[in-house]
Amino acid sequence: MMQTVSKLATIAGGTGLAIAVHLVSAGAAFAADMYGAIATNDTTGAWGYAYNYPTRAQAEAAALQECGEQGCAVDVWFANACGAVAKDGKTVGWGWSESRAEAEAKALSACGSGACKIEVWACTDR
Repeated sequence: MMQTVSKLATIAGGTGLAIAVHLVSAGAAFAADMYGAIATNDTTGAWGYAYNYPTRAQAEAAALQECGEQGCAVDVWFANACGAVAKDGKTVGWGWSESRAEAEAKALSACGSGACKIEVWACTDR
């Protein structure tokens, strides 16, 4: 890495411009957000999830398509994180967080009933 930086600095005439451009573009590649979403159908119990999409809209569309039914709706979307949906038959709760365990805990809490169970979860690769 040090040799590459030295060569870039020499090529740029010592101004550091090439180094700055190189570091900014590398940082942008690593900082790209990844989106996920979970869709469910409360009537039939169908569900679908999507993760690692470059936009929220793409993740939601993919989750709805995977759910595959007319009555499916997106319950939760997330970026660089995890999402979960909990159900007890009638009540639905959802949550998102940086970790799967915390997303599931939030979904169970939002569901509110002691009979709630995690229906589906998904995490992006971040």
